[in-house]
Amino acid sequence: MRTEVRNYEQQEQHHIFIRNSLLAVMWFAGVACVVFWRVVFRGEVLYYGDIMLYFHPMLSFEHHWLSRGVLPLWNPHTLFGQPFVGNPQEWLLYPSTLLVAWLDAERAISWGAVIHLALAGLGMYAFALRRNYSLRASLAAGTLWSLCGAVVLRSQHVSILQTLAWYGWSFWAVEGVLQRANMGRAVALSIVLALASLAGSPQMLHTLLLLLVGWVVYRWHEVQDKRNALQWGAIASLVALLVGGAHWLPLMELLRHTDRDALPLKESSMYSLHPFYLLLFLTPNLFGFPWQGNYRLNLFYWELAFFVGTIPLLVTLARWRSVQGDERFWRGTVLLSLWMALGPYGGLYLLAYHLVPGMQSFRTPLRWTAVTDFALCLWAAWAITHVSPNRRWWRLPLVLLILAVAWQLAGDSLARSLAPTLAGAAPDPPEQALAKAMALAGVIRSALWRATAMCALAVAILCLRHRWRWWLGAVVTIAELLWIAIPANPTCSPEVFRQPPRAALHLQQSGQRLFVPDTVPIWLRYVNVQDYGSSDTSTLRAWRETLASNIGMAYGVSEASGYEPAPLRQSLRAFADLRAHWRESPSLLRKAGVGATAFGDNADNWRIRHEPVPGDRAWMEERGESILWQMPTPQQVLLFPKGAGTFVLADSAYPGWRAWVDREPVHWRLYDRCFRAIDVPPNARRVEWRYAPDTFRVGLFLSCVGMGTLAAITVYALGRREQIRYVESADGVSV
Repeated sequence: MRTEVRNYEQQEQHHIFIRNSLLAVMWFAGVACVVFWRVVFRGEVLYYGDIMLYFHPMLSFEHHWLSRGVLPLWNPHTLFGQPFVGNPQEWLLYPSTLLVAWLDAERAISWGAVIHLALAGLGMYAFALRRNYSLRASLAAGTLWSLCGAVVLRSQHVSILQTLAWYGWSFWAVEGVLQRANMGRAVALSIVLALASLAGSPQMLHTLLLLLVGWVVYRWHEVQDKRNALQWGAIASLVALLVGGAHWLPLMELLRHTDRDALPLKESSMYSLHPFYLLLFLTPNLFGFPWQGNYRLNLFYWELAFFVGTIPLLVTLARWRSVQGDERFWRGTVLLSLWMALGPYGGLYLLAYHLVPGMQSFRTPLRWTAVTDFALCLWAAWAITHVSPNRRWWRLPLVLLILAVAWQLAGDSLARSLAPTLAGAAPDPPEQALAKAMALAGVIRSALWRATAMCALAVAILCLRHRWRWWLGAVVTIAELLWIAIPANPTCSPEVFRQPPRAALHLQQSGQRLFVPDTVPIWLRYVNVQDYGSSDTSTLRAWRETLASNIGMAYGVSEASGYEPAPLRQSLRAFADLRAHWRESPSLLRKAGVGATAFGDNADNWRIRHEPVPGDRAWMEERGESILWQMPTPQQVLLFPKGAGTFVLADSAYPGWRAWVDREPVHWRLYDRCFRAIDVPPNARRVEWRYAPDTFRVGLFLSCVGMGTLAAITVYALGRREQIRYVESADGVSV
C-alpha cells in the first residue's frame, strides 16, 4: 500500500513537472514572439547595425555554399581572403548553421534571434528552479534575463546573443553536477558547454567560464560528494573541449597570424564604463534612444544597454545590506562585474589583463555588464518576495523629483552656457552645437520626469502586500522592458535583400575585386549610432547599392578591403598600403585584382568607378600577363598556364593552402608579404590550390572523438538508468 502511494505521488509530481515545463516553454516562446512580433507575424527581418554590415554578408556566403553541399572553410571575399572555419565571430559548426542552410541569411538571423531569446529565458528558469526558487520566481528570473538590455538588444550582434542564450543553461548544468554528480548530468554539462563554445562569441564565452569558476568556488564547501563532482566535471569539460576541436584549433591558428592574440592595453580597453553611465540603470533614456533619433552619445546604445527594470533594481538596492544565501554571491558578482566594466581605470581590469589568460585578446570591457544583468535578474527574482516595505524608499523618487524640477528650471540655461564648449570640442559650427545642446537638455528633461514617475510607481507597488506586489510588479516591469525591447530591434522587408546591386553583378561575372578605401561616409549616413534612420525598402536598397565594405559578399563579390574582427596581419597591412597609395599608383590596384573602386567624400557624392585597366587575380610575374583561373569552391582555385614562369595568385597567403602542378605537389612561397607565388615548369597544364588546414583536420578528428565519447556515455547512462528501474521495480521499490 505504501509503495502504491509513493508511486502515485511521484507520478503526480512528474506530471506537474511536465506541465510546468511545457507552460514555461510556451511562456518564453511567447515573450520572444512579442519582442520580434514583426518577424513572427509579418515576415519581416532584422537588418540594423552589424547584421547588415557583417553577419548578413557572411551568412549569405555560407548559405550559398551550404545549399550546394559544400562546407566553406575559406572566405575568399574579404581582405584578399580570410579563414572562415575558426573565424571568432562565426559559428560554422554550431546547430544554427542548419537554419542558415535551410533558410536564407536574413530569415535565419531573424528566426535565430527568436529561438535564442526563448532559450535564454528558459535556461535561466531551469537554473532558478534547480536553486529551489519558487515557480513564480523562476519565471521572473527567466523573463528578466530575456528582456534585460544586455540580452534582448544583442540581436544586432548575432554571435553574442547566441552565447548569452547559454548562460542560464551553463549554470543549470554546473549546478546539477555540484548537487548530484552522475553520468547523465555530466552529459548535460558537456552538451551545454560545447554549444556555448561554438556559438560564436569568444569574449562572452570567456566571461561565462570565469563566472562559472566563481560559482563553483562559492558552492564548493556545500558540495557533499566533492570527488565525484570534480571527476565528472573534469570529464564533461574535456569532452566539450574535444567536441569543439574543429572550431578551436583553427581559431588558435588564426590568432597566431593576427594582432588579436595580444592587444595593447589601450586597445583592449577601448570601450569602458564611465561612472556617469550608471544612471542608465534608472534612466535608460537619459541620452535618448537611437530609434527615436535623439540619442546623444557616440557609442552604440546596445553596448550601454544594461537596464533590468526599475522595480528589480529597487528590490536589489533594498536588499543590499541584508543579503542571505545566494544573494551574497550575486551582490559580489554585481560589484566585480561593474568594476571590470570600468576598464583599466578601475584597476581590476588592469590586473586581469596581465594575469588572466585570454584577456589580452578582447576589447570592450563594457560587455561585463552582461554579467551584472545576469546577477541582478536572479537576485531580484528571489528578493522581491523577501523585501520588506520601508518609508525610506520614498527618498529616491523625491530626490529624482527635485532633480527633475531643477532641470526643468535651469536645464536650458545650462545647455546654452555649455554650447560654446561643445562647439570648441567638436567640428560643428556654434549654431549646430547650440541646437545639439538644447536637444540634449530636452532629452535629459524627459528622462528625469520618466524616472521620477517610474520610481514613485515602483515604490508604491513594493509597499503593497505580497500577492498584489508580485502581479502588479510583473506587469509594470514587463511593460517597461518591452518599451525598450521592441523598438530597439528594427525590422525591414526581406525584399531589401532580394535585388543584387547593379555593380555587384558586373564584379561577380568578371571575378574581379572591389576596393573600398573608406566606409566612413556611408557609415555616417546609414549606420549613424545616434539615429536608426529609415527602414523603408528604397532607403535600405540605396544603402546596399553603395557596396560599402562586406555588403558585396552577399552576392559573391570579393574585396581588397572589408572588415574582419581578426584580420590576417599581412593582409591588413597590404590593404593599408593600398589605401594610402591607390590614387597615385593605379598599378597597385591591378596587382591586387581590383576591378572597381567605391569612394567619395560623403554619401552624396559616393560613386563606384570601374577601373580603366581591370586588375588580375592571377598573373605572371615576369611578363605581367593575366592567367585564366577558376574557383569551383571557396577552398579550391584552378590556374591554367600558357607557359613557364612564376605565377602569382593575389590571394592571402596562409599556412593551410597547398599547391599541385599537374597533380604533383609543389612548394609555394610568399609574394610581396601577402600573396602566394609558385614556379611553374614548361608544358604545365593545370595548377591547383587547395585549402586543407591541418588544424581543421586534426580538430575534426578530435570533434569526432568527442562526439563518439559523448554518444557512448549517453547510451551507457540511459542503459544503466533502465537497468536500475528494472531492478527496483522487480524488488517492489518505487523508483
